[in-house]
Amino acid sequence: MKPIFILLFGLGAAAIGASKQQAEILFQKYEFKKSLAEWTELHTKFPQNWDYAKHVAQLQLLLEGRPKAYETLRKFLAQKDGGLVADHKNEVLKQIIEISETFLSEEAQSHYLQALSKTNLKEWNASLAPINQAAALEPENLKILFLKYEIEKHLALYTQAYETLKAIQKIDSVSIKTKERLAESHIYHGKFSDAETLLESIDPETLSNRGKTALAVSLWETGKKEEAQSLISEISQHKKLELSHHPVILWMLYRIDLEKSTDSYETRGALRNFLKSSTDKERVLIDGWDPYRLSDHRVVLAK
Repeated sequence: MKPIFILLFGLGAAAIGASKQQAEILFQKYEFKKSLAEWTELHTKFPQNWDYAKHVAQLQLLLEGRPKAYETLRKFLAQKDGGLVADHKNEVLKQIIEISETFLSEEAQSHYLQALSKTNLKEWNASLAPINQAAALEPENLKILFLKYEIEKHLALYTQAYETLKAIQKIDSVSIKTKERLAESHIYHGKFSDAETLLESIDPETLSNRGKTALAVSLWETGKKEEAQSLISEISQHKKLELSHHPVILWMLYRIDLEKSTDSYETRGALRNFLKSSTDKERVLIDGWDPYRLSDHRVVLAK
C-alpha cells in the first residue's frame, strides 16, 4: 500500500526562486492550501515544467480529489509543443498510476483488504459486498477496480465486469494488457468493431498473441477475413505456444476451412479438433472465463 503522506512527502526541497521556495516552506508547515496556490501559480506561468505540474497534482489529490489530479496530469501530457513534455511522458504515466493506487481513506482501504482476504480464501461471494463498498468510496482507485473486476468475473457477473474494465481503461489508458482484456470483453458482448479499433490502437510489435487472437476474431466478424486468417495462421504455426492449441484457435481454423469448403476432409477434421478440444470446459477458459463463448459454439456445432 502507498499511503498518501508517503506519496506527498516525496516532494523535492531544492529552492529555485522565491515562489518555489515559498511553496515548499508552506508545504513543510502543513499549509497545503497555500502551498497548492503557490505551485498552481508557477504551473500556470510555466505549463511545460514537469516539476510544477507534479507538485500541483499531488496536492490536488490531497485537497481536491483524484479527478482534479488526473486532469492536471493529462493536460500536461496532452501538450503538443516542447521537448520537456515528451521527455517526462513515462514519469507522468507512472505518476497517474501512483495516484490511482493511493488510498484516500482508511475506510476504503479496510473494505478493500477485507475483500482481498476473502478472494485469497476463494470466498468470491463474500468478497463482493466489501469491494463494492470500497468502490463506492473511491470509484477511481485502480487497486479497488482491478480486484472488483476479478471478483465480478469469477462470479460470472460479466456485464458488471465489463463496465468495471471500461472504467479501468479510462484511467490507465496506455496499458496494453488492459486494452487486450477489454477487447475480449467487447467480443463477448458482440462489439467487434470496438474491439478491432481498440486493438489496432496498439503498436503491432507490442501486441501479444492473445491480443492478436482477439484482433483476428474481431476482423473476421467485421468481414476482414483475409487479415484474420493471416493472424490465426501465424499463431497456430507456433506449436510451442500454449495458445496455438487453445480451442479458440481451433475454432477459428474450422471457420477458415469452412469458408473454403463446407464439406471437405479438412473441414470435418478441423471441426473434430475443435469439438474434442472444447470437451473440457476448463480448457476453453481464458483468465477464468470464456470471452469467445466457445461453450455456446460447441453446443451448436455438436448437433
